[in-house]
Amino acid sequence: MNLRQLGEVTDNTYDQEHTCSENLFPTADRIVHCISSHDVKVDSWQLHNIHYATAEEVEIGEAEFEGEITYHSMIVINYCPFCGKNLNDHK
Repeated sequence: MNLRQLGEVTDNTYDQEHTCSENLFPTADRIVHCISSHDVKVDSWQLHNIHYATAEEVEIGEAEFEGEITYHSMIVINYCPFCGKNLNDHK
């Protein structure tokens, strides 16, 4: 999922993504910089935790298709929880 697609899911606009080798699950734990939320200008770094359904979850009826987003949470952060960098220095 690229930043545009993530924005479509959340109704936000993102302009950057922080990646580091300390993040062992970069597909599930995404750190992105948000510049607008629901058409309101913002300036915040966000940690998104996204769970994509597995074949087993489809098989037992917890999801309709493999890769379906079954869980998504977001919190605003200032520091990378994986490497500790101050994200506000990376704008």
